[in-house]
Amino acid sequence: MTETRQEKAQRLVDEGGVIICQHNIMFTMAHVTGDHRNYATFLFSSGHFYCECEWGAFHSHTDDLCAHALAVKLAVEKENKP
Repeated sequence: MTETRQEKAQRLVDEGGVIICQHNIMFTMAHVTGDHRNYATFLFSSGHFYCECEWGAFHSHTDDLCAHALAVKLAVEKENKP
């Protein structure tokens, strides 16, 4: 059975594979330990994202995040929960 991007992203967060390096009003930058290597991943406040994976080279649709960018988004949301 193949994981969806959402399932993979959640697994990466649950396994502690997301290290947030910088988070500010302009962007969030994180290192994500993927299944094959580490990826530098950025989420920009403009709605764009960038990831070093083959799927993630500058996309503007935040509803179509690669699993690594989605993992960063989930990690930020988890971090900001009261």
